[in-house]
Amino acid sequence: MNPFVRLELIRESLIAVVNEMRANIIHSSYAPIIYEGHDFSCALMSADGRQIAQGLADHPLHIFAVPYSTQRVVEAFAGDIHEGDLFLHNDPYTGGTHLNDVLLLHPVFFAGELAMFAAIRCHWNDVGGMTPGSLSGRVNEVYQEGMRIAPTRICSKGAMNDAFLELLFNNMRGRNERLGDFNAMLGTGRKAAEHVGRLFARFGGQGLLDGIEELMRRSEGLLRARIAECPDGVYFAEGFVESDGTNPEPLVVRLELTVDGDTITADFTGTSAQTNGPTNCGPAMALNGVGTIVKAFLDPRTPINHGSFNPITVIAPERSIVNARETAPCGGMAEVKFLIDAVVASAMSQVVPEMSVGDLKGGANHIHIAGPAPTGEGTYIHYEWPAGGTGASFGVDGNNACRSYNEGDFNSIQSVETVEGAFPLRVERCELRQGCCGDGAFRGGFGLRRDIRVLGGSAMLSVLSEKNVIPPYGVEGGKAGASNRFFVIRDGETVEPSDMPGKVSGFRLRAGDVVREETAGGGGHGDPLARDPELVRQDVVGDYLTAGQAERRYGVVLGPDFSVDAGATRARREALAAERLKPRIEAANEELFDGTRRRVIVPARIAEKAGIADHALVEISTGRGAPLRAWARIADEGQAVLAGASSLAIVRASPGDRIEIAPARSVPEL
Repeated sequence: MNPFVRLELIRESLIAVVNEMRANIIHSSYAPIIYEGHDFSCALMSADGRQIAQGLADHPLHIFAVPYSTQRVVEAFAGDIHEGDLFLHNDPYTGGTHLNDVLLLHPVFFAGELAMFAAIRCHWNDVGGMTPGSLSGRVNEVYQEGMRIAPTRICSKGAMNDAFLELLFNNMRGRNERLGDFNAMLGTGRKAAEHVGRLFARFGGQGLLDGIEELMRRSEGLLRARIAECPDGVYFAEGFVESDGTNPEPLVVRLELTVDGDTITADFTGTSAQTNGPTNCGPAMALNGVGTIVKAFLDPRTPINHGSFNPITVIAPERSIVNARETAPCGGMAEVKFLIDAVVASAMSQVVPEMSVGDLKGGANHIHIAGPAPTGEGTYIHYEWPAGGTGASFGVDGNNACRSYNEGDFNSIQSVETVEGAFPLRVERCELRQGCCGDGAFRGGFGLRRDIRVLGGSAMLSVLSEKNVIPPYGVEGGKAGASNRFFVIRDGETVEPSDMPGKVSGFRLRAGDVVREETAGGGGHGDPLARDPELVRQDVVGDYLTAGQAERRYGVVLGPDFSVDAGATRARREALAAERLKPRIEAANEELFDGTRRRVIVPARIAEKAGIADHALVEISTGRGAPLRAWARIADEGQAVLAGASSLAIVRASPGDRIEIAPARSVPEL
């Protein structure tokens, strides 16, 4: 057989095994978050814990962390792994994500030697902790988030450790559902091992393993070649977590990205220290985020294996929010990881500007509604994960209320039938959120609006999300999308369930209360005044935008029959362009910070014209890449905006350059 054909057969055969693993999980799991939401991933790992194969639909957040977890298992049980063993793990400090994501490793042997692991990581709907669903915006330590499983052998040579499993499941809500999902994972691992055994027989034991090593070498070589085509340099970016759930001060992720030959180094020095709120992630997430975005920007179409990680070096300071240690809670790891993604994407948009893309909704948007089960036994737990709009890129508008490149095939939202058939809840509204897109020549996608009414007795609401205050950024002069917003409507009045937007823990709901979910729009790409007027008209006709929004935000004037008035549009766009403030930016004598908040000094006359209040969050854009986010300090005098040297580096501006400055929009303009 031609060696190239043989190699491709090995690659596709391994991916086929993973794809069947996925089908088995979907068809045999018990929790809607798995079979409906697809909040799980599968992979094959080498005997030393490197990633061999994954499917195209797998969730990068899950699967890129599995090598770290597997290597910890290999270290903990070195020389003591046998046929019939099984291992369980969810500990964020040794490669897990958050405690709800439970990893099962099934060793696969050939000729009596450990050859691979079949890996299945599933989101369990509850793993204990202080609130139903285990995820809460107001926890203070990991113990409040549920059962923490360090690398643990749960089956030894075929003998299951029933005492350990009883301890585990007796401390989780919805025991039968947890057992069902666990058994689905067990069966999936067994079938994967059988299929891999057939591949050993087909390709020969050493032949299959040699082919795997060659596939990894090729993936590494391809990514190195793509990196080598990029300009060498040092690129800076940063982003903010809005709060840790207890302290209103933002947390910062800072990045210095260095391209040097065929390697990339991502240094997160300067990132905020770990916090006692849930907005932390363990050591696997920084490489996870950098690997996801670098692969998506430079080599998006080829299959993924461990070779794709080898050209990347990550420096993540221990006990920071991107590399937390005991006892920092990590329930909000998705919120931090998605911020890492956004920061890396901002830096990569400077490396390869043609690939720049608007930002996203900012995390998983965990929403739990829980209450006494209608049967009178136990607690029902309804888990929502509403998607938002995706970011725009050159030539392409963002998608509406769907998952993005860093989320696999995770579904947008649960079906109405699933919710109403299982819980004392009614979905009264589920639609696109009008006007929430990030404006641009190519606009971001629209988020969704969803109303869920509590029908039974009392219930409770927990929310863990980001981008409720700091909206998703636009690029290349595009505008931010609207922020997420989650609140309660009680007797026709709006009730905020927390003084920390997006961070809610066990808020008491009454019968008749409506939980409203409004998700973020994606960031735009390019100047909104350059958008094709016909595309704006279509958005108005489709009820995505109002005619007033089309005129104010895009300068497109429509007639009574919704036709574009070309003359009025041209005049309106010229007027809007003339109104834009383009002050100079100058370097301050020192860096400007107030704690983690980056500051810029804005002269009062500029602030007044731009509608910027003292201490307000602003965006500064040069029209290239992502904007700078900072908090304004209003000065009585001055002709230019003053910023520290590192602020200019982030937007690659020189003293004296013209910029645009505006408030960071967090809600749709009506």
